[in-house]
Amino acid sequence: MEEIKKQAAQELGARLRIIRKSQKMSLQEVEKRSNGHWKAVVIGSYERADRALSVGKLAELLHFYQVPISSCFSMPSTGKVEIRQLILDLHKFRNMGELGEQVAPAQRYISAITTKREDWNGQMLSLRKSDLETLAILFETSEVALFEQFEKWGVLIHPLQQA
Repeated sequence: MEEIKKQAAQELGARLRIIRKSQKMSLQEVEKRSNGHWKAVVIGSYERADRALSVGKLAELLHFYQVPISSCFSMPSTGKVEIRQLILDLHKFRNMGELGEQVAPAQRYISAITTKREDWNGQMLSLRKSDLETLAILFETSEVALFEQFEKWGVLIHPLQQA
């Protein structure tokens, strides 16, 4: 039973981290934007599942993030966490040759998006919700899992990298 509780807390913490990162906020930015109501160290401990999180506090935190509480309790395969903005580093994404066929469909889709939108800056691409949904289908995964994969590949641009 303890193992189940621990796993559930870790999954909730991971979802909270995804929600925060999808909104392009660092732990310090959460503290700043909440005027100190949410301390960076506390949010980090919730995300690592080092600290218990009551349902009331969870609801309050998700209200701050402007995300429905159901996003933390949906099945992972549905990808119901709303990812507001996803910006890809196109240079890094195009140069993922070591992954070959694993990323080829996504590379073709992203190439089509840039052509369709006539977005020729070639440096970054803001993905829309519909883009993320389509890419998740291509990868046969959820939007959340796809976001996590992009994070692992290091192809997302975060606000601190744009400065």
